Amino acid sequence: MSVIRSLVLAAVITAGFAAPAFARDPVFTVKLEAPVTEQTRVIAQNTIWNCNADTCLARPSHAATVRSCRQFVREADVRVVSYGPEGNELSADEIARCNGDAAAPLATNNAQ
Repeated sequence: MSVIRSLVLAAVITAGFAAPAFARDPVFTVKLEAPVTEQTRVIAQNTIWNCNADTCLARPSHAATVRSCRQFVREADVRVVSYGPEGNELSADEIARCNGDAAAPLATNNAQ
């Protein structure tokens, strides 16, 4: 009985350590400034984005950064109004920089 109990305990412990390894990356949502006319796929930073109307969804393996957002904007040839997983979207300033707005303020001191 001790051998069976040990095997069950080992299986439970192994499953507990393996579960985080199988956890899925969070779903990123991109809201577009203008809707696409038909369902579209965009490949940016080794991620396939499925776009429908004004929303694109994907499970990228990268973080929500201005750089990754810019790559999406370049590949999709669109402007975005939000980018990132729910609760961790880019800020308004980051979205402006992502879209390449020349008027977007930079975090530098120009008072010299």
